Amino acid sequence: MTFDVKRALSLPVIRDIVAKRDGVLERFGPLFRDPARLTRQDYLDFLSIKHNHHWSGLERLGRRAADDMNNLRDALTTLVDETLPLSVRLDSAASRLDGVGSATLTPILLVAHEDRYGVWNGSSEPEMRDHGLWPTFPRGATRGEKYELINARLVDVARDWGVDLWTLDALWWAGKLERQDTGHHKDTWVKAIWAMAAQAELTAKQANGQTVDRTVKNKDLRLSKEALVAHLKELLDETDHRCAITGLVLQADGPDVQLQPSLDRIDSNGHYEAGNLQVVARFINFWKQAIPNAEFRRQLAMVRGE
Repeated sequence: MTFDVKRALSLPVIRDIVAKRDGVLERFGPLFRDPARLTRQDYLDFLSIKHNHHWSGLERLGRRAADDMNNLRDALTTLVDETLPLSVRLDSAASRLDGVGSATLTPILLVAHEDRYGVWNGSSEPEMRDHGLWPTFPRGATRGEKYELINARLVDVARDWGVDLWTLDALWWAGKLERQDTGHHKDTWVKAIWAMAAQAELTAKQANGQTVDRTVKNKDLRLSKEALVAHLKELLDETDHRCAITGLVLQADGPDVQLQPSLDRIDSNGHYEAGNLQVVARFINFWKQAIPNAEFRRQLAMVRGE
């Protein structure tokens, strides 16, 4: 599939992202190349689209890493250490930082060395797939090993299209914007969000502690349906429409029903309320059942060999 770079660059939103490149690189590049200089406020500022002018949704999960700045600095020092293989660096940093994955680490790499690293997140992956640019991974590849192949492809694409890697990452928005303009993207996600809210409402009504052959645990819905819909939209925006546990790109109406969004309570003994909700892939919700969130993540990491 061909990509009209000139047309994409003419879009005001993309032009604005590209125009902010130099300011972001000048502010954050030196800090990420030498993380010993990184302050907590510097890091929190980078997570905000108000300051990075490019990536939204990094704040909700990424803020937790700032609770231990020594660990954060050490992990980022490893991430940008180019004497080590890229795959090792990404895997090491991701394993040490709570709430920080490739959608945060790869923008940090880009800002540190804008000519060598591209971004892997919920915007770039589906667009690469749609354009036949997604690489094939060896069986059992780690996240870092996958990124090494993805990054090589991104570097090649940027060269072929005659753009830098910051601009390439902005270009992926062209397809998303086009779908939003036609209403397709918006309509399908609106339907998916309302379906999750309706299911939560039904589950709460059916689980009021009644005794049948067993006692069903109370699961109160502590948000109005409208507030729940708004909260679900926020959660999806924060993860860039990815599964909150696996990072897989969710499909509102894609061909694989197991990648459709499903509302999960982080604490299965808790209620449907803000702070206890996450959106995951349907099959992940089925697998997780009532397993504590941290324990399920640990088991999933073992399956991945992480």
